[in-house]
Amino acid sequence: MARVSEPTVSRVINGRSGVASATRQRVLDALSDLGYGDLPEPVTARRGVVGIVCGDLLNPVFPTLLNHVSAELSSSGVLTTVAVTNRLSTEQRCIEELTAAAVDGLIFVGGHHAEPEGDWSHYRRLADADIPMVFVNGVATDIDVPHVRCDEEAGAGKAISHLINLGHRRIGCVLGTTKFIPTTRFVSGYRQMLADKEIGVGDETVVNTAFTLEGGRAGALRLLDRGITGILAGNDLMALGAIQAAGAKGLNVPGQVSVVGYDGTDMTALTDPGLTTLRQPFEDMAKTIASAINADVDGSVSYRDHYVFQPELIVRHSSGPIAH
Repeated sequence: MARVSEPTVSRVINGRSGVASATRQRVLDALSDLGYGDLPEPVTARRGVVGIVCGDLLNPVFPTLLNHVSAELSSSGVLTTVAVTNRLSTEQRCIEELTAAAVDGLIFVGGHHAEPEGDWSHYRRLADADIPMVFVNGVATDIDVPHVRCDEEAGAGKAISHLINLGHRRIGCVLGTTKFIPTTRFVSGYRQMLADKEIGVGDETVVNTAFTLEGGRAGALRLLDRGITGILAGNDLMALGAIQAAGAKGLNVPGQVSVVGYDGTDMTALTDPGLTTLRQPFEDMAKTIASAINADVDGSVSYRDHYVFQPELIVRHSSGPIAH
């Protein structure tokens, strides 16, 4: 009668949080109409705690985004608790623990929702139970929750256009594993811009490795061996690894090799040389994430949309005109 799942009815009957107020009232009305009699006084007040499930805290982009999200939620009186996991089984356990603790909602950052071939059954169970969720940089588009991401295709296009304008024609990418959709978006934007500029490109100009400093270094060494003079990295750590690789080969950055990163965390202004990078609008993304999870918890506004933000190209000293 209430058009909700059994777990949602259970949460309402047992006075648990994590159910939108409109949904809670619909269940209570159905229970009353069906003559269930007196029920425990429902807990309509929020606990004021949101869980964040994050795949990695070693990459500075995640602590940066989490810091902004936590600040935004804190301004509305909501605390955050963070669970870190890089394995499916651990992510599922984190979800079990957080829902058992009756958090008001869940935010997923850098998790398995970014894998198009991944197992999304645990996300679907959460959605069926009407537990408020927000996916950040995810692709689980058949699950009706808000999605917030930065436009990797557009970012790659901006970076490649920048390198082409500096005179580079041998441009390569060092990116993370192809199992993550942001990687495939990067490649799409990279190839599209080269095609638009009528510059040929082969598969040998894209190297997939780990999203780490070491991964960036190893991947860039392979690109440099192929005569690449401009490198777009999948994140800032990989870009710093690419600069290390150039130095190991005795190549000057940016005199002989230009490097562009992605994310734009604060550390990129402090490196030597300063890193040219695509900065994600962390503040605006955090505001949208916080608004979406708050609205879903309160049941006041439908924020179940996709929000795509544009990265900003920040030009520093790691990119320059190609040497002739």
